[in-house]
Amino acid sequence: MKAISKTPIVWLFLIAAIIVIPLVSGSYVIGVMCFVAVLGALGVGMGVLMEQAGIFSLAHPTWFGLGAYVSGILAVQGETPPWLGSIIGAVFVAILSVLIGAPLLRLRGYYLACATFGLLLVVEISLAQLGSLTGGHEGLMGIPPLSMFGFTFETDLHYYYLAWGLCLACLWFLHNLMGSRVGRAVKAFSDSEVAAGSMGINVPAFKLKVFVLTAVMASLAGSLYTFYLRFTQPGIFGFPLLVELMTMLIIGGGRTLYGPLLGSFVVLWLREFIHMYLGKLLPRMTAEVDAIFFGILIIVILIFMPGGLAGWVDRLLGFNRRVIGKAAD
Repeated sequence: MKAISKTPIVWLFLIAAIIVIPLVSGSYVIGVMCFVAVLGALGVGMGVLMEQAGIFSLAHPTWFGLGAYVSGILAVQGETPPWLGSIIGAVFVAILSVLIGAPLLRLRGYYLACATFGLLLVVEISLAQLGSLTGGHEGLMGIPPLSMFGFTFETDLHYYYLAWGLCLACLWFLHNLMGSRVGRAVKAFSDSEVAAGSMGINVPAFKLKVFVLTAVMASLAGSLYTFYLRFTQPGIFGFPLLVELMTMLIIGGGRTLYGPLLGSFVVLWLREFIHMYLGKLLPRMTAEVDAIFFGILIIVILIFMPGGLAGWVDRLLGFNRRVIGKAAD
């Protein structure tokens, strides 16, 4: 007899937890969980792109930042409603990712990583230099709250449900995508592009599809992020964000869809714990102190749990199923 799939139970548990958390916690927890959801939505797309499709792109913070800036600029100038600006930002990122991805995805491995990292630096510097449009190094200020169909998102609770709605939508979309013909093609060329091509799979086309889809998801997350903060700055979307995303992937594990979300939860709450409790012992808490703790954690994860926390959980659940199955026999 085939085992009953646990996927619906996992989804119900996650949705129930999202609903219950605001009822039993204060604004501080709600605020942190907003960032967990936004960075989780960004991370799950990057996890599929890098770990499952094998496309070593470092441009995710770029799409995140461009989505934030396009929607923020349109909202500040009053050209479009905020919700429409988010869609325009996603369309802009989609077009740009097609134009840039078509030539760049001919590269592989470290060559692609270097090219997309160069793109990250170029966009970050350009946003800082276009002061009349983007606010320059000081950042874009005066961004109005997100409004949609007559409803204005003003409180942390409003953005909490919106952020988690986006995060769950990204998870659901990628779950269905990886179970579709596109997902099977992705798994095929991730193992071997030559073998996939010999089976008639148009590898460049499928790579570009995954690249563009995850870029659009990053743009939508960036738009939500900037409307929540009502402020944006080039430094937010640069190298530090890339390091944070990579840390999330390593700790959570990118081979599963929920791994980057788990990594987002662990990284953000561990950072809050460090600042809240260790700040009393170490009065001069700086970014270097964060780097020490996360560096040690990454080393431990890579040595003892190379698949990340999600891989460890999967192995634990698999072990329990085998033990229970033998006991039942």
